[in-house]
Amino acid sequence: MEEIRKLIDIVSTCSQSDAALLEGKKQSIKEKKFIQGIEGGLYTTDEEAAKDLYKTHPNDVRYKMLKHRVKKKLFNELSYVNPQKVTTNFVQQKEIQCNSLIYQANIVRVRYEFDLVTNLASKALAIAQEFDFIDLKVSALELLSLSYSEQSYAKKFTAAQEELKTAMSHFLKEREAVSLFQHATIQLRKSTKSRKEFLPLLPKIIKKLEELWKGSGTFSAYYAYYRTYIMYHELEGNFKEIIDITVDALRRVSENKINAHRFEISYNNYIMVYAHLRAKFFNDGLVYAEKNLSLYNPATRNWFAYMENYFLLAVHAKQYELGNTLQRKIFDNTAFHIIPTIAKERWLLYRAYFRLIYPNATIREGEANNPYLLSLPEYSKDKLGFNVAILTLQFIYLLERGETEALLYRIDSIKKYVSTHLKDAFSLRSKLFLKLLVLTVTEDYDAVACRTKGEALYKKLIDTPAPGDAYAEIEIVPYEHLWDLILQILSKAEVNSSGRMR
Repeated sequence: MEEIRKLIDIVSTCSQSDAALLEGKKQSIKEKKFIQGIEGGLYTTDEEAAKDLYKTHPNDVRYKMLKHRVKKKLFNELSYVNPQKVTTNFVQQKEIQCNSLIYQANIVRVRYEFDLVTNLASKALAIAQEFDFIDLKVSALELLSLSYSEQSYAKKFTAAQEELKTAMSHFLKEREAVSLFQHATIQLRKSTKSRKEFLPLLPKIIKKLEELWKGSGTFSAYYAYYRTYIMYHELEGNFKEIIDITVDALRRVSENKINAHRFEISYNNYIMVYAHLRAKFFNDGLVYAEKNLSLYNPATRNWFAYMENYFLLAVHAKQYELGNTLQRKIFDNTAFHIIPTIAKERWLLYRAYFRLIYPNATIREGEANNPYLLSLPEYSKDKLGFNVAILTLQFIYLLERGETEALLYRIDSIKKYVSTHLKDAFSLRSKLFLKLLVLTVTEDYDAVACRTKGEALYKKLIDTPAPGDAYAEIEIVPYEHLWDLILQILSKAEVNSSGRMR
């Protein structure tokens, strides 16, 4: 039932045929009722459809034959889809168009109409060459070779064969590269433990991918190398290397060494800005972020994802006026509701942190009474990227309010979290910072003592680079900036006899 529902949705929205199945001209009464029932939500299961149509069960041969006929007709209708209705992606539209031409050429081929084969295959070849569809180029050249052979065009046949031989060689290298990339993608989507075990194998794979790309020169081979290279260095925390390859990719596009039609400038720019953030090249990152913001439609999820990196760059660079402008744009965007729940929760957390470090931040009406959003969402164990951020935010909120008893309780939670979750080397920055939080309580909130006794931890924190993206707790505000803020809070406070700071 689900397969038929999906086919109906595709055909109903993408067909360009005047005699399309869903227009009712080629349907029996039962078929029409069956399709309309699925479209209208009347039939959500086979049991419902079989009972209404035949007063029987789904295994009844009449119902099974009806499903078979409708499914067959729906698949046939896919031959008439309008590429512009199927996808808004121009490259994908051209790929569908090229496939359609090859399909048509194969139809006239079996009727031995080789002049028509030549015409259709030539059109397909032109598209395949323009967009670097090497697999479709091979198919088009095979058809042309056959057509020229059957028509005794010796010179054209020889030229087509030579071009086909080269294309086949490139195609085989491209397929090997794509297979390696797909294998790496699967491995890196497994558990953290599996990713860590697979990472040492990636340098050798990347080297092989580079060889395959340079040996074939095709876009897909380059893309396999490019994406695998980025994934590896992102996981390893080598963000300078990511900046280098993204800048190099733009150069290759401008020099026509990479197919400009197929290269995703928006993705390349997104990952470039992100890498600047993680490499701590904040000012350069802000220049790129502002320069290319227009590539993203504010009504899309991609815009919100891009704005996360832009906003965090501003925060890490201490350009708080810019950060205030950006966070206001986010929450004033009427499309905010379209982003996933986890993304909304991140923005709430970002906003809470921003108000902490920038008291002049714009506050929307009705939100001033809960400035740090202590009713923060709980994150599951497979999304540990914000646990330290939440613990820290709550700690600083209590510290500002002088809630010493609550802080003592919070310290126990922090110590337990450190001993349970921050055992690995990649957690060192978070571990060091949480130890500084504990120090504020053990030193009775004495700013001078905390600064002095925390100096060694603080220097070690500065010297410890951020780990790779696969493992890192997210620093919404750099830990170094937060420690400075905490010392400022302590300097303004004193503990009175009631056990509260003021």
